[in-house]
Amino acid sequence: MVTALHDKEIEAKARSMLRETIERSGWYPALHGPKRKQLIERDVEQHWHLMTTDARKCLEQCRKSP
Repeated sequence: MVTALHDKEIEAKARSMLRETIERSGWYPALHGPKRKQLIERDVEQHWHLMTTDARKCLEQCRKSP
């Protein structure tokens, strides 16, 4: 059974993937706590669309797996 992916699902996954990538990468190493989190969220808001292809692939693979 094939279920269509919705734009909101793809967006949420893309945002999550980008946030995790940024957090692991060590961006903003001089900042800690709320200020770092605020800048990361700003970057996610501005650039999440760059992860849509990867997010779609990830969601499609998850749906194919039993």
